Amino acid sequence: MGKLVFALIALLFFGMAPSPAAAQAFPSRAVRWIVPFPAGGATDPLARLIAERLAANWKQPVLVENRPGASTAIGTDLVAKSAPDGHVLGMVTFAHVINPLLGANLPYDTLRDLTGVMQMTQLHMALYARRDLEAGTPAELFALARRNPEKIQYGAATPAAYLVMELLNMMAGVKMEHIPYKGSGLALTDLVAGRLMLVIDPVLATTLQFVKEGRIKLIGTLGTRRAELTPDTPVVADAVPGFNFTTSFGLVAQGRTPPELVRRIRDDVARVLNLPEVRARIRELGQEPVASTAEEYNAFIRAEMKRWEPVVKATGAKMN
Repeated sequence: MGKLVFALIALLFFGMAPSPAAAQAFPSRAVRWIVPFPAGGATDPLARLIAERLAANWKQPVLVENRPGASTAIGTDLVAKSAPDGHVLGMVTFAHVINPLLGANLPYDTLRDLTGVMQMTQLHMALYARRDLEAGTPAELFALARRNPEKIQYGAATPAAYLVMELLNMMAGVKMEHIPYKGSGLALTDLVAGRLMLVIDPVLATTLQFVKEGRIKLIGTLGTRRAELTPDTPVVADAVPGFNFTTSFGLVAQGRTPPELVRRIRDDVARVLNLPEVRARIRELGQEPVASTAEEYNAFIRAEMKRWEPVVKATGAKMN
């Protein structure tokens, strides 16, 4: 009797335990790739670029689904509530880090219900100005802002962009006024038309075309080094030592996904990202390939939460 009970317990335990065979058998059906933004944004081209090649490698469809809303929480919740078998994956951005800090009533626990697969790419952010603004560099912009407190207005389309600008306000000792927008396209339209002074937005080839045409100015980028697409443009840290912000696109899976399956997915995505034609296309999109390990990405998520928590508290920022 005792041996029978032991055998049943062993069968139950080991039957439920993740097995390396699960990673080897993956995927057994179509994989859903959740993009928590509307179609046509900066995330779409990257998602479809990778999904197409993964589908060929995996011999299963990889279906890109746009599920926007609630500062990416709607799409991310689909991943958090999925089975831990790797067949539902989600793209995330900086919002993934700050949503839990903003008092958002998230339907999932970011660190428990989701696990990082990899940081796929890095994306530089920039300050764009209307063409007649009396500043052309970061130093000139902050000098102008000091002479005109609360009269320099900036447009930001996300809570993340707002937080970055408020951190910049604090570090630069200026007070630029926040004008919220529902989308960066609307903010850029007002910038081109001269109705707005500044916009914080990614370094993208499409936006840089406005700069080339002389319709707006590129004041500076926000990382510690110059962006590959704008090698002649200064960084904000030249005028505000220690300031640094780049955003990224990452990939997450359901939090209980077996580690060996996470590694399998990560390695397969990394092989796609390292293809010369894919790396070239990523750079054309204004991004830089990263292809971190899962361990590196999860450590990055936790470190970023710790870094931005005091900024959120200092600004009193909340999720709308």
